[in-house]
Amino acid sequence: MTARGLAAAALAALSLSLGACTMTALPGPTASLDNIQALRSAGVAPMTVGTFTPAPGAPSEMDQSITVRAGIQPAPEGSFAKYLGDTIAVELKGAGKFDPGSTLIVSGVVTNTHLDSGMPVGAAHAALSAKFTLMRGGKVVFDKVLSVDSTWDSNFIGAVAIPDAINHYTDLFQKLAGKLFADPDFNAAARPG
Repeated sequence: MTARGLAAAALAALSLSLGACTMTALPGPTASLDNIQALRSAGVAPMTVGTFTPAPGAPSEMDQSITVRAGIQPAPEGSFAKYLGDTIAVELKGAGKFDPGSTLIVSGVVTNTHLDSGMPVGAAHAALSAKFTLMRGGKVVFDKVLSVDSTWDSNFIGAVAIPDAINHYTDLFQKLAGKLFADPDFNAAARPG
């Protein structure tokens, strides 16, 4: 075997031995000024946050982690669905619209989550969808699937592309919360009285 062949074999063996590496946990969600302003201007009543779960029958891996090239990003507290619920709660608290004792309860089921980092190089894509339900006094007053996505140019260098992809993906949680708070049907159902 030539020196070049030996080097290629060694590189292949090294890449196989490294496999996918697990990244550190994401920080908790933070409120965004746009979402706080949207909630305040909508005139919605204070509400609480119910359960957020992955869709029935969805692969558990979809809720627990995302794979970006050779890296695995675990979900905060083990669940991206819970992360969405936490994002909604943080936004409501930031706007002064969170009341843990309210009979107005928003909950959700994550129906789709996707991240493609554009390997080797090209357009990367992330998507997030959830079915939101708003209950008032035990009665469903809002029930709708909302979706958001993002497309960007991916870098060839993994050290740049991987965190960029994670940032685009996690930004979708605030973006989806914002889409809910801007939804006219949600706002009508969430107004006082």
